[in-house]
Order: sequence, then C-alpha cells, then structure tokens
Amino acid sequence: MNLNHFFDIITYAPTFVLIFSTSVVVYKYHGLDNITKLLGYYLIGSLIISLVAYFLGKFLGNNLFLFFVLTLLELFVFMKLYYSLIKKKRLVISLAIFGTVLTLADSIYIKAYDVKLFQPYSKILATLLIVVLALIYFFELIKDEEKLYKDETHYLSLNSMTLCFFAIQFLAFLPLNFLVNADRKMADYVFVSNAIVLIIFYGYLTHFIWKHGKSLKQ
Repeated sequence: MNLNHFFDIITYAPTFVLIFSTSVVVYKYHGLDNITKLLGYYLIGSLIISLVAYFLGKFLGNNLFLFFVLTLLELFVFMKLYYSLIKKKRLVISLAIFGTVLTLADSIYIKAYDVKLFQPYSKILATLLIVVLALIYFFELIKDEEKLYKDETHYLSLNSMTLCFFAIQFLAFLPLNFLVNADRKMADYVFVSNAIVLIIFYGYLTHFIWKHGKSLKQ
C-alpha cells in the first residue's frame, strides 16, 4: 500500500464512521434527550453533506460550497447546544447571528469554484466562536462546583472534546489557502490529519449518544 492509497482510505473513513453513527442515532432516537438528539442531528447532517460532497466532487469536480453548508450546520447545532448549557443566553444569540450572517455573506462573495482562491473565512470564524463558548461553559462549571460534580460531569467531557475538536479545526483551516498554493503536499497532510480528528470526534459523539440514550427495550 503506497502513501497516496493510505491517504485515500483515511480521507473516506469519516464517512463510514458517520454511517455507523447514524445507525446508532436511529436505534437510540426515542430514548434521547434534547441535547443528544441535537448531536444526532449533527451526525446525520454531516453524513448527508459528506455523501453529497463525494458525488459533487466525483461528477462536477467541485464541492467547496459545502463548506458553507457545514459551517451553518455547526453553528446551528453547537450554538443551540451552548444556549441550553451556559447562562449567558444573549451572548450565544449574538454570536449565532453574527456567525450566520458572516457565513451567508461569505458564501456569496467568496469564489468557491477556484481552489487556489478559496479561503473559508466563515468556517474559521465559526470554529473560533464555538471555542469561545466552550471556554465560557468550562469556566462556568469551575465556578459552580456543585453543578459540576452532581449534575453535569458528562457535559464537562462533551465540552472538553468539543473544545479540542474545534480548536484543532481552527488551527487546521487558518493556513489552508496558503498551504494549497505554497505546499500542496503539506496541505494533503493537513487534510489527512483533519480526517483522523473527525474520526475521533464522530466516534466520541456516537459513544456519548449510546451511553446517555436509552434503548427501546428499556
């Protein structure tokens, strides 16, 4: 197996993880609470985007505009998640509106048909906004130790994983346009590393849903 073939396998692996994740969501759906359902919608939406991206890339040769669709999905899911978890509701609403408006404007003005000119500013900003909310929730939990130890220990784990995932996404996408134009091989390594991170994150969310959702038999 050469390196390019290995890269191809890793790149497509998140889609197969999402297929399994969607199966878990469907099986557990009626036993899920609002937050785990929200995470389930994220996994299902990510699977749909991944499949559409594959077919558009294969038959049209360009699927870059789906970055904006994915960004809107992430904003909707994780802004709604943190709206449910943190105390500063107005801040969440303001960041959600700001991120959504920028993403829509970005989708209009950014040249999504040209790989060399494409720079997903809204994707970078959306990941940063989610990181900010994850940090806010983290500090809220630290201040409220009773809430942390009695009620929301599992949300601390979810928040920590979300924080790590979107921080890595931010660092990965920030120099993307430069890497594509200056060092394509390095860009390929970034894409493969990002795929591995996606596998870990999707796997964690799937485990979280399985662990905190009740099966129909229960």
